[in-house]
Amino acid sequence: NLVETANVMARLKGADPALRTEFVLLGAHHDHLGMGGPGTSSRQPDTLAVHYGADDNASGVAGVLEISEYLVAESPSRSMLFLTFGAEEMGLVGSKYFTEHSPVDLSKVQAMINLDMLGRLNDDRQLQVGGIGTSPVFRPLLDSLNREYHFSLKYSSEGYGPSDHASFYAEDVPVLFISTGAHPDYHTPADNLAGINLEGSLEVYRFVAEIAETLANLEEKVEFAEAGPKVRLARHGRHGKVTL
Repeated sequence: NLVETANVMARLKGADPALRTEFVLLGAHHDHLGMGGPGTSSRQPDTLAVHYGADDNASGVAGVLEISEYLVAESPSRSMLFLTFGAEEMGLVGSKYFTEHSPVDLSKVQAMINLDMLGRLNDDRQLQVGGIGTSPVFRPLLDSLNREYHFSLKYSSEGYGPSDHASFYAEDVPVLFISTGAHPDYHTPADNLAGINLEGSLEVYRFVAEIAETLANLEEKVEFAEAGPKVRLARHGRHGKVTL
């Protein structure tokens, strides 16, 4: 059956006339698995029940909304695009469509920050950050900002990964993929509000807001660096689906 979905986008015009033609992108996917069942990526395919997706990825969408409100008040120098993508669970369809029909010149994008599963910060304060190798400025920047937060940052260099940032890395955009990581409730009906660490999520949102604001206010455009392959032809990743 043909199913229609949509991406959602909002723009914040940069405060600096010399930099407002460049952009920082903040995104998260808003789709999930519905009632689950056979043919979906539910980890309980024999159970027909609401798959709430509180962590995956209502937590990321909430982050985009909260951080956008903060950044509107801060008036960053560069422009911002706040994005939520459809059809991520079907193979990054929404973000791929966006990059193929981008309303902005992707060569003018300072960075794309992807928020996917931010609701389960654990007692060890582990925060996974992918794409750290896609620009040489990322690691020193995050290390510096983290002095205030004391997260246990688990870095991975690769720009490709099992979420929407991969679509942007394929177009030579520096990317950061931020997540509190997988858990047993992932892609099951048990991923509900009861499992969300609300205070921890707010801390992560503040951290991401500082990253986005700093990147938007840098005088120079950050350098892109290749960090791993642009595509993987067949894989069984965190989402348990095959994508190109």
